[in-house]
Formats: sequence, structure tokens, C-alpha cells
Amino acid sequence: MSNVHAWFAGTTIQDAATWTFTFFKETNVDVANALTNKPQMYIAETGWPTNSSTAAEKTDGASEASDANLQIFLNNFVCTANTQGIKYFFFEFTDIPWKERLYPGVEGFWGLFTSEKKLKGITLPDCTHD
Repeated sequence: MSNVHAWFAGTTIQDAATWTFTFFKETNVDVANALTNKPQMYIAETGWPTNSSTAAEKTDGASEASDANLQIFLNNFVCTANTQGIKYFFFEFTDIPWKERLYPGVEGFWGLFTSEKKLKGITLPDCTHD
């Protein structure tokens, strides 16, 4: 399993899903496939932060933490990953207030839902299944 967060790569939101797929393939899948037992690889964490507790960490290179950018990442990542059979866990269900207090910046704001379990200003992808 691998944590793959394009946010920390400083890539643009438009390239974030592609960056995630490429990084995962080159760094994890290709390496696993070279092993004799060929373990199945999963993305243990991927997602996009929506806020920051500090102004300095609201952006990381070309990346901005926002609901709008989470929506772009969802739109570009989820259905493609599902279609390609890439196993992943989306990070994460809700925002985590203790992370915000303990680790200032974006750490507490990776949820699809607020800490009150209300869906953020996003629409969850509705991918077709074969």
C-alpha cells in the first residue's frame, strides 16, 4: 500500500490525478510487478485538502486547498481509477479537528465531509460500472 498525495508534489490541480496515477505506477506497481510474488498494490491514501489552518499553507506550489479543487480531483481521479481497476482508499471520510490542532496547515482538512459529517461543497462522482 502506498500513500499518494499530489498535493505535496506541488503539481497543479489539473494535473493532480494524472500525477497520482503516474507516481503510483512508476513507484509502486512497476516495482511490485518486478517481484516474483507480484503483490497487488493499493493506494492507501489519496485525496485533496479543502482548507488550511494557516494562510502560509493554503497553497503548496501550484496547489490550492479548496472544495473546488477537491471536486476537480474527484472528477479526474475516481471514475478513471475505478475503470482501470486501481484499488484505492480515499483520504478521508471527515475532517479531523485534532489533526488541525496538532499539525497546523492542511492536515485536518482532507475529508469529503466536514467534522460534523456534512458533505462539503462537492458532488460525489457517479461512475458507470460494467
